[in-house]
Amino acid sequence: MFWGVTGLNLNGTIPSSIFNISSLQVLALDTNSLSGTLPSTFGLQLPNLGELYQSANQLSGSIPSYLSNCSQLTLLELSYNQFIGPIPTGLGHLENLQLLNLRVNQLESLELSFLTDLTRYRSLKRLNIGKNPFSSHLPDSLGNLSSSLQMIFADSCNIKGPIPKGIGALRNLNMLALSDNNLTGTIPSIIKGMKSLQRLYLDGNQLEQSIPTEICLLANLGELALQKNNLSGPIPSCIGNLFNFEIMFMSSNQLSSSIPSSLWSLENLLSVLNLSKNSFSEVIPEQLGDLIPLDYLDLSHNNLSGEIPKSLVALSHLHYLNLSCNKLSGEIPRRGPFANFTATSFVDNEALCGQPIFQVPPCHTTGKHKAKFLLKFILLVFAFTSIIIVVTLIMMKHRKNNVKTQNTIDVVPAVEHRLISYQELHYATNDFSEANILGVGSFGSVFKGILSEGTFVAVKVLNLQLEGAFKSFDS
Repeated sequence: MFWGVTGLNLNGTIPSSIFNISSLQVLALDTNSLSGTLPSTFGLQLPNLGELYQSANQLSGSIPSYLSNCSQLTLLELSYNQFIGPIPTGLGHLENLQLLNLRVNQLESLELSFLTDLTRYRSLKRLNIGKNPFSSHLPDSLGNLSSSLQMIFADSCNIKGPIPKGIGALRNLNMLALSDNNLTGTIPSIIKGMKSLQRLYLDGNQLEQSIPTEICLLANLGELALQKNNLSGPIPSCIGNLFNFEIMFMSSNQLSSSIPSSLWSLENLLSVLNLSKNSFSEVIPEQLGDLIPLDYLDLSHNNLSGEIPKSLVALSHLHYLNLSCNKLSGEIPRRGPFANFTATSFVDNEALCGQPIFQVPPCHTTGKHKAKFLLKFILLVFAFTSIIIVVTLIMMKHRKNNVKTQNTIDVVPAVEHRLISYQELHYATNDFSEANILGVGSFGSVFKGILSEGTFVAVKVLNLQLEGAFKSFDS
């Protein structure tokens, strides 16, 4: 049987008769303004209750210990109320429970002993006890929780002391949120045993020393929040081996050295990178522009120097950028996402320049730039002059060759004609036949003939008895 009134902003107390319906399987009264307390006998008359939703109300008092009689209960939602006092140890008898949500109440637990009771829950998948003033240590028995457990929320609980080493036994846990507590000591290397972990939130604690390299063995890790601790040293270079890595928060620590180059191997994954308020030095790597999916980038309050890489204009998805409070210099890029940023992204740097919108001085040509320009101009003039000289030399050489060729032609000896015998002429003109006469002049006749090699000739036969015949031959 289902009985529910959800999200109607009902007020007043819950009718006690509801808790006597033995056939009730689901009771949903969440997201209202119901007040009062739960009856101390709650659970005695509900043997079939499987799901209880009473979150987001104003219920107060303690959680009834008889709730443990609801042995069929698989889901218990009491979050966002005003319950006080200890968590009943009898809850450990709810062996079919899969989800337990007690978030945002005023519950207490001495040394969080109820977590040891929860080790009987072999089907538990999600545990949320966040934002309760427990003010206790995490027990080592945490590692004995159900192997089916997937999520633990224990943030803002004033939990003290170190992270228990037993936590490494939670091999199927995919989310662990211990943010905003008073955890001390180091991040244990045993964390490598949490092979299924996808999201790890340890921010807002007092953890110290270096980030263990064993964190790189969490192959499924996609989100890592370590901000607001006392961590020091470099970010492990092996972080680039996390091929599901998308979000990294490491601000407000004492991390140093340079930004690890291994991050560039996450060029198709990383979307959020916050390394602000640390002691990172050297330059912003040019390869940062390869992180195309990057949406959020905060490198403020470090000791970064040099220029802002022009490669960052390729980050088309970048919507938030903060490079303030560093030692950056040079021109602020104009194109790409920089067209949408304001002066707050670049304040308190050493010598940035650029557009007025960024509230920095305009960029002037420095002596170094002038020298580069002058060098380029000199090289250009030299190259142009060299081309003119080469062309001139080629032309002069060509002209000299022409003169030499002309002189050579002038001194070539005339071709000498071979001597032809009278007999050969006699044969060539067919015995000076009248049929071969080409013409008759004042001093003789002209015959055509064909020499033995096939050459055509004209043979002039002079009448030597006539005066002037020899002169006519010379002409």
